[in-house]
Amino acid sequence: MKTRPVLFALLLLSTPAFADLAKAPNVQVTYTGIDAKYADAIAQTLSAALKIYSDDFGFDMPQTVVGSVTCAPGSPTRLFTDGKDHFTLNLPSQDKLLKPASSGTFNLYGMCHELGHMAMYRTLKDRDWMSTAAAEGFAHYAGSVVVDRVYAAKGPSLWPDPYDYRQDGSARLNKQLASPNPDDVTKAAGQWQKIESIIGQKAFPKLFKAWQDANIDPTKPNDTILLTLIKLDDSKVAPLADWWKSASPLFIEKRQASSIASKTIPANRLTGKPTKIALDDDSADDKRSIAGSGHARTFQTPDDKEWYIVAVAVHGGRYGPLRAPDTLFDISLCDPELKPISVWKKPYAAFPRGDSNWIRFEIPPTRVPKKFSLCLNFRPTATNGVYVSSDTSTQGNSVTGTPGRTATPLKDSDWMIRVELDQPK
Repeated sequence: MKTRPVLFALLLLSTPAFADLAKAPNVQVTYTGIDAKYADAIAQTLSAALKIYSDDFGFDMPQTVVGSVTCAPGSPTRLFTDGKDHFTLNLPSQDKLLKPASSGTFNLYGMCHELGHMAMYRTLKDRDWMSTAAAEGFAHYAGSVVVDRVYAAKGPSLWPDPYDYRQDGSARLNKQLASPNPDDVTKAAGQWQKIESIIGQKAFPKLFKAWQDANIDPTKPNDTILLTLIKLDDSKVAPLADWWKSASPLFIEKRQASSIASKTIPANRLTGKPTKIALDDDSADDKRSIAGSGHARTFQTPDDKEWYIVAVAVHGGRYGPLRAPDTLFDISLCDPELKPISVWKKPYAAFPRGDSNWIRFEIPPTRVPKKFSLCLNFRPTATNGVYVSSDTSTQGNSVTGTPGRTATPLKDSDWMIRVELDQPK
């Protein structure tokens, strides 16, 4: 069976066994192809930034950040995090680690930026309502602030190619904001700056937790987001409302809900003899984990009568740590245009690590239209995800996409997803 796993997962999990190790407080960095002085500087930078996010902002940061740096000819320059506790840097040449004026790469700022994603994502896990500009904008704002404070703690000698890296922090962000046409990420970073002046830096962890606990509907998030914000500090209703009025066009990812209302029925009113719709040949030909998207397949009821979905089965397997994380994923019932009707949260832990198998999930009996779609959104990372199998015996019924957004047809195969439907007695 051929496989096409997520690229960043492959990059991280393929760290050479002969890699060297650099350590700093609460940080471990494996590295190949770069000098030890750069590896040590990377570890020290991450350590200093980690402490600032924890102490100055009050974020729940990981006990240990694990980094991987790989330098090899032909490798693209890529810096990313899994949003939890892993950091990865790939470089084609050690020259890319020189100061930005020489390399064109903002490595030190980039590490502070990526830890900003960790700070947000470890708390605000369900953020489908949030735009990319808002998420990247927070990391840009926070990373810029942290660069300044890393300099205050470590000085210019932190980097082997010494320079005044304060110019990569808030000074650069403010210069970008003052430019005639800042991009959306920069504008969003400016909005995070503004709310910091209203609620203070220490309030960000509370804000993200409140948004997480609010179970925000991504198809109609506006009022919930503002009300949750105001509840944190009802003495600042006017400035918070003004801020959200200017920030919301940038912060909200527009998603369309279905015109079909969600309708449930008690299980004891069904026949208890569900009809299984299994359109695959039970033999996987491929498997994929899709960053930034999901797996969706279209189904049709056996006839025009009243049908309720009662279970979903997925052929898949988990990758990542041996111990299953507490991560949840979404199963969304959608109309044929992939507009959401209902969403259910299910645990990653249901999937065993390794080989793919059929995993069945019971769900509250929910009315389905004659033609409908099921969408799985795992939000995979470099160290945590689920491969969903596909089958070439059928095609044309599956897409990659998430509810309420434009989807891309899956070529030459369909996802191995099955459903069980039941009828009222």
